[in-house]
Amino acid sequence: MGQTVVLVSSKGGSGKSTIAVGLATAFSREGKSVLLIDADEGARCLDFMFSVDKDTVFDLSDVLNGNAEIENAKLKVPFLDNVWVIPSPLSGEPVDLSALGRLTESLKDDYNYIIVDTKGQLPAERFQGFTKNAHFISVVTTDRIAVRNTGALNTKLISYGYMPRLIINRFAVRNADGGYNNIDNIIDSAAARLLGIVPEDRNIGTNKNGLMFGTASAAVFRIASRVEGRETPLPKIKDII
Repeated sequence: MGQTVVLVSSKGGSGKSTIAVGLATAFSREGKSVLLIDADEGARCLDFMFSVDKDTVFDLSDVLNGNAEIENAKLKVPFLDNVWVIPSPLSGEPVDLSALGRLTESLKDDYNYIIVDTKGQLPAERFQGFTKNAHFISVVTTDRIAVRNTGALNTKLISYGYMPRLIINRFAVRNADGGYNNIDNIIDSAAARLLGIVPEDRNIGTNKNGLMFGTASAAVFRIASRVEGRETPLPKIKDII
């Protein structure tokens, strides 16, 4: 039975999509099958990041509305074994997360991992009807407002029966933007157990094949290892950054 991993954030620009790419790459290299679902309506990017955007015919809304079979909507990532992407709708009504939850449940025996990349600043109330089998991961930067709002988001998710984990993205000890530079303060305010820290890395990104690069990619691979259930210690901060 596969796992459904839902990436959420209280603010746009947290880096969820890049982390989704990194997790998919790491899982694939472990021999796992992965379906990425882009649920960020109006801001389709995963198909572009994986360079399969020209192959897009159907999107997630077509699948949820019954206008397309999933086999016709998903796009194979050519340079990663057993990885597929379902693009988000570029326009139209917001994604029905209850229907999306039912879809992931129906597919849990077909993939080792289903990664759902959601819209930033999505109200927690939208997840009330989502499958209870999902594993939520909140992605937050050190921005104080983002951290505070992530705490509110995670508290709501906990009240709905989920146990969100936390990824601190773009962490730097010296924060010139006035954000948090203390991990314990971020964890306390974000109200979730730490899953991993991804350092600030000006070189991070994806290449023309969609593969993640930069020193931060090692941190995402460690996070994938923890999601897999392996004991993967968190390095000392000086070794992460």
